[in-house]
Amino acid sequence: MLYDGRTGQFFGGASLWSNDVVNAKQELADKVQNAEYSYTETLDEARKSIGLNIEGGIALDLGITKAVGSAKYLNDTKSTSHEARVDVSCTVIRRTRRIPQETLAAMQFDGRLHDDRFTHFVGEVVEGGTATLSFVQSCRSEEEVKKVQGSLKMALKYLPGAEGDGGYSKLDSSSHEGVKVTYSGALIEQVTGIEDARRVAGEMPAKLGQQLNTLSFKLYPLDLLDGSARRHIRALDDNLVNDVGTAIKSGRDTMLWLRELRELDVFKESFPIIKDQIFNMETVFRAAMTNFESTARRLLPRLRDGVTDYDASFNDMRSALALFHQQLEIVRQFVGKKRTEAGVLAETISLLLTKGFENDLGAAKPLSMIGNGTTRLLLSWSGKAISRAHHPLEKKVQASDLGDLVSQISDDEKDDSDDEDEDDDEWFESQQSVANIRESCNVLLEQKSRCDTNVTFGVTSAEKAYRPGKTKRVKTSLGDILLEKEGKLLIVTGMLPKKPTAPSLTVIGQSIKVDWFKERSQEQEQAIPTTGFKVTFRPKPNHEKDSPLSSLTANESVQYVSCGPDETFTRIDRTNLGTKLRDDCDYEITLTLETTVGPSVCSDPVTERTEALPSVADQMIRYHQANKDILSHAPSPHVPWKLCDDRGTPTLYLGLTVIATRMCSDRRFKKEIAVRIVDVATEFDRETPAADIQDTERTVVAVFTGSSGHGKTTQINAFISFLLGGKPSDAARVMVVDDRLADQSGSVTQFVTCYRIRPFSPLFEGKTLLIVDTPGFGDSRGWQRDAFTTAAMSDFFATVSHVNGIFFTCRANEARTTFLSPISTYVFSLFAKNVEHSLRTVYTFSDAGAPLAREALRRLRWPVGEAREVEANNAWFTATLDPENRVKVRDWWVMSVNAQDRLKDMILKMGPKPTDSSATLSRKRITLEQRCELVERKILQTADDARSLIAKLDSLAEAVGKAPNEKILVVEKKVYNRDVAEGSYTTLCTTCNRTCHEVCYISDDSSKASCAAMSDGNCTVCKGRCGWRVHKNATFIIDVKDVETYVVPDELIQEWNSANNTLEGALLGAMDEYMELQKELRLDIEYLADLTAEIKKTAIMHDPEALINYLESLIRTSKARGAPPEQLVQLTTAKNTLILVREVKDRGTRATTESQVLIDVLGAVRKEMSTRMVMTASRRRQEETKPCNMYNNLLETMPQEIRGKAPPPLAKESWRTWSHGALYPENLKAVIKLVKVVLRDGGVVAAIAAQSVNLN
Repeated sequence: MLYDGRTGQFFGGASLWSNDVVNAKQELADKVQNAEYSYTETLDEARKSIGLNIEGGIALDLGITKAVGSAKYLNDTKSTSHEARVDVSCTVIRRTRRIPQETLAAMQFDGRLHDDRFTHFVGEVVEGGTATLSFVQSCRSEEEVKKVQGSLKMALKYLPGAEGDGGYSKLDSSSHEGVKVTYSGALIEQVTGIEDARRVAGEMPAKLGQQLNTLSFKLYPLDLLDGSARRHIRALDDNLVNDVGTAIKSGRDTMLWLRELRELDVFKESFPIIKDQIFNMETVFRAAMTNFESTARRLLPRLRDGVTDYDASFNDMRSALALFHQQLEIVRQFVGKKRTEAGVLAETISLLLTKGFENDLGAAKPLSMIGNGTTRLLLSWSGKAISRAHHPLEKKVQASDLGDLVSQISDDEKDDSDDEDEDDDEWFESQQSVANIRESCNVLLEQKSRCDTNVTFGVTSAEKAYRPGKTKRVKTSLGDILLEKEGKLLIVTGMLPKKPTAPSLTVIGQSIKVDWFKERSQEQEQAIPTTGFKVTFRPKPNHEKDSPLSSLTANESVQYVSCGPDETFTRIDRTNLGTKLRDDCDYEITLTLETTVGPSVCSDPVTERTEALPSVADQMIRYHQANKDILSHAPSPHVPWKLCDDRGTPTLYLGLTVIATRMCSDRRFKKEIAVRIVDVATEFDRETPAADIQDTERTVVAVFTGSSGHGKTTQINAFISFLLGGKPSDAARVMVVDDRLADQSGSVTQFVTCYRIRPFSPLFEGKTLLIVDTPGFGDSRGWQRDAFTTAAMSDFFATVSHVNGIFFTCRANEARTTFLSPISTYVFSLFAKNVEHSLRTVYTFSDAGAPLAREALRRLRWPVGEAREVEANNAWFTATLDPENRVKVRDWWVMSVNAQDRLKDMILKMGPKPTDSSATLSRKRITLEQRCELVERKILQTADDARSLIAKLDSLAEAVGKAPNEKILVVEKKVYNRDVAEGSYTTLCTTCNRTCHEVCYISDDSSKASCAAMSDGNCTVCKGRCGWRVHKNATFIIDVKDVETYVVPDELIQEWNSANNTLEGALLGAMDEYMELQKELRLDIEYLADLTAEIKKTAIMHDPEALINYLESLIRTSKARGAPPEQLVQLTTAKNTLILVREVKDRGTRATTESQVLIDVLGAVRKEMSTRMVMTASRRRQEETKPCNMYNNLLETMPQEIRGKAPPPLAKESWRTWSHGALYPENLKAVIKLVKVVLRDGGVVAAIAAQSVNLN
């Protein structure tokens, strides 16, 4: 076979030798070899892999040569701009045929050797089989191409050895769903998918090894056979070849871009005119590309043939290449513009469609257009810049040569400088066009958001429409707004209802007049008629002027008034619910224009404030000014109205009418007022009635209690002022309690005062309030005033049947439990358990910090917590206001009002609690205190009497211990016992203790009347003639003998005994009186114990310890100040009373133990003393020498608590320890010590007695 190396053409059928000669002389190497796979990822790479250079590739692209059979895949071109490709080729070499050199040298050639058409002959042929599987997948971007291509390559890398479920199984339809598989090869195979590819890949090596297809040739130049046959072959310029190849590739990529642009949904469905524009540009560019390829196909072979003028052909090729580059650049510029346009259109149209706009861009008519009478507002997407089938760049692409193209570009640049409205500009490149579109979109979107369902919105590409008032249609512009009504399109750009000018406002009392003007032109009214006006209004919070109790928020509901199209004013005096407008309130008002296409934007809001209605406090001030002469006089005990300004700020004290007075029922304060009930401002607003005080439903009772000087009265004044609507701007402060003459360290309130306040304002919620102001505890006037407060509260409970809340007022910064403890204890002890849940706390003088008093009260077990507390600061109410700093004054006022409002809510929400239990409790408490005072005096008398008894007992012990001991010699008769013989009996007189009959034969005592010594039943021997019945048998005889001995004279004994009897006689009377007193004291303490038990059961808390500590501090303070003795005695008496209460509370009936012990001790002493008093002097003296067990026996009967503190037992008589035992005087001294122990450590008596008597 012959070949032309200048054109790359084989000449089939033309040969230098006959086939018979060649086939007979050829060398044949028949052996299967090189069965291998190769992988390529691009078409250029695949071409290079088989030895096809750039020129060969260009020849294929230009159609100069054609790939067929197993090489046909080399003709493939990209179907999309982003494409992932992997080619897997398998080549099997079966044999190689060649002509040996010695054969070539000996062979004869035909005449073709000198034919100028041929330059080479085929000297060797490689035969076998080859096939290629191509895997192609379309992608959306270059990043996706790289990802998919890598995935394909990994899935195919084990293809040569893939059998069954081998590595090739990684390529499956689920992971590579979009892969397109094609087959090129010597075999005929049907490959339509991955499964087919898997099958073919497994069969390739075996089948290809059986093929004898020509795989490659080896070419030899003809001058190898004959030197005269040398041919001149020109080499092509590498740069030219590369440029031509690049241009062809770029051209084909650009054609892909144009085709993809044309298929975009936004152009196909909504803007077909732009699709046509792209198609026309694609047609023009295809013609230009065809022209370039034809030129290259014609000129490139000439550059090699050695005959044609090389320079001329080279220059022509370069000129064609330059023209194509320019055309390519213009088309790519066009592609860039269309891509931008597609993005803008898609984004804008998509936004409008998602907002509910209908699509009327080249599609079927929307449903809203089918019915009659439908009103539509449309955004026009038509205009010169967008509605053209041929783009201005198309003419440049059609330029026949480079000169023509340069001339067009030059003309365009010249036109650009002369004409600002250049047709070549895209609409999205014009700032004005973009602004128009954006403005129209915003206008329509806003209008749609305000419009009802009777108007529909959409997008259209209508090219012509009417202008209002015109009869001829005109072209629309891009971004025009069109109104479609009854099948007619009107251009209404700029005519949609615009925001009207804010109306003017005039406040007339509690109403607001609203005025406005008509601003629309006749043309606007003709196109879009006005159907009315809507005036919207709503209350608006004003934190600088509104009341702190205002419930207004920034999101109050909007109300409206509808007006006709011809009206220019309206008056707002009621809400849509029919209620009046709020007084002293800002109202925000706007105006809206109503049209056939919906309302306009609201006007800018304007605000006016309605006039403030006078508060109750303001009405009271005016009432007082009008009736000053009458109100300033009132008979006692009523209190007249008073307007004072002695504190710098005018203050109106409201008049008080006494409606009930109750004198103190406690005998200690009989002449003092306990409770007074007054009606506040009786003369004012007589039409508002007061509920009965005993009415639990309509009368709310709030009791304020606390320590003196802690702002309780000020809090009450501030609270009542709040209820009456008092403000800093009022002409005067309104107060009820006049505290001007009060000592700040003392209590303003002298008795329990109940202020009855009728429901003057809505804040009362129709309830009558009874504000109870109690005298403060801890008054500087002493303990007596606290006792009076307790008594007065007892009378209050008997007067008022219920309470709703008890409010304990104390300074927020009061952290001393020693101060708060007695006050809280008083409150705890005054009220019964049924009102425990009504206890609340008001912290006065509060600031931004947490109240220090809270923790102190918590330790005292007072109920605290956020739900039971109010933090108040009434500085604005008490201080002289600063007129130059209104912000500060308002801040303090707001702080106070918020606290009072919280207090009001607490009071009104708490239910009534009966006071009968508290009344009973207070009576018992007063009885307890009174009885304790009486018992205290008995205890002190007990101490004094005990001191006297101890002294007398001590004297008696000394006297008894001084018995006479001077002895003299005397003869005394001494009795001896003499035993009788066994079996003998004697008669013994048990009375005379003598033997009346020494030997008696009568052995039976019951028969002694027959004894010889008896006569007429009486003994003749006994001096007293004793009866026989007192005589008994005995086994001994009593003898009397004279014995000399030294004895104390009877005179001394009688004198000593007489002195003892005198002392003992006096002691017996004192001891009887003392024991009688102790019995009375014991009964009193038992009564107190029972009473205390009842109080503990009823009261919230009963804790005298806190009051004792409080009184001790008062005593110390009074001593330090040099208080008079009477005050110290009063405080000490009160303290002793509380000590007694404490002991009884803690010990109950065991508090009588010490009295019983004293009774037992003195009773034992009295018994022993009485026994010794009746003895004769001699016997008494003898008895005093004997051991006495009185103290030891008494000690064993003592309670363990006394026994542990008493002196130890006295020594007992014992021969083992040679102890004679304690005598009677020692027992008396031990008893004295025992009595001292009882009086010092025994309990109630000891506790009281220790305050006045030192028993140590």
